[in-house]
Amino acid sequence: MLSDLSGDVLIREVGLRDGLQNEKQFVATEDKIRLARALTAAGLREIEITSFVSPKAVPQMRDAKEIVAALGQPEGVTYSALVVNRRGAEDAIASGVKELQYVVSCSETHSQKNVRMSVDEALQQAAIISDLAKENGLTIRTALSATFGCPFEGKTSYDRVYDLLEKLFSLGVERVSLSDTAGLGNPRQVAQLCQGIVARFPEDRFSLHLHDTRGLGLACTLAGVWAGIRVIESSIGGLGGCPFVPNATGNIATEDVVYMMEEMGISTGLDWQQLMNAAMMAEKILGRDLNSKQLSLTRILQCRE
Repeated sequence: MLSDLSGDVLIREVGLRDGLQNEKQFVATEDKIRLARALTAAGLREIEITSFVSPKAVPQMRDAKEIVAALGQPEGVTYSALVVNRRGAEDAIASGVKELQYVVSCSETHSQKNVRMSVDEALQQAAIISDLAKENGLTIRTALSATFGCPFEGKTSYDRVYDLLEKLFSLGVERVSLSDTAGLGNPRQVAQLCQGIVARFPEDRFSLHLHDTRGLGLACTLAGVWAGIRVIESSIGGLGGCPFVPNATGNIATEDVVYMMEEMGISTGLDWQQLMNAAMMAEKILGRDLNSKQLSLTRILQCRE
């Protein structure tokens, strides 16, 4: 049963972490801070700003402590950090972040490539990190990777997803991001799985994290919202890609999602002009055209003036 499309959608911005982690050229710390502040000025209230991981594995995130220290924790805004083990969680907690995100994959192969652990080992780490978060008054969320398919193992069964969600919630995880890591999902699949999830679990525990690898990102987003998911993770400018997935491409673009939602009468609560300013800032920082439809349209209109 599809939900109606009344009400609001919360946009959770992941461009600073998931968007930038695949960039080969190191993005200056001051530019990351500037972009984070621009995104906050646009009204975004949940922003994933960095990850506490090995700088050898993900060099782009080597300035995590500096980023957190500079941004602080403004009232009404949640800046979160991704971690992959206890050491990363301890470093993130010491830095002052208020929300941790951990990764568990539906796929054994992807889990080994991404965090160098089996799925069971990753679940054990999730339990440890969840306990640490509780002890320190932090929120813990998990990115459930390869929810809609794995580039190494193929489609993910719905029962596999339901089983892992049961395990994660039993460990104390509070929020789960349903992540289409390689952009393998299609709208029908997203709608069916999300309907199954909200029938089994409280719908306010979930966000939808999609990649636009095959051009289906916005269609899958709408399918998920129609099925009852009301938190969408997106990346400014469509930045992104997993370093451990072959030919991975960007996330769905924040400005494209916001335009679609607002045109349909679904409020995101964001300032459109400030959001586009942030997207154009991201282009300037990276020194190249980004892939969002709204940025492409802006360039076309500027050429006609």
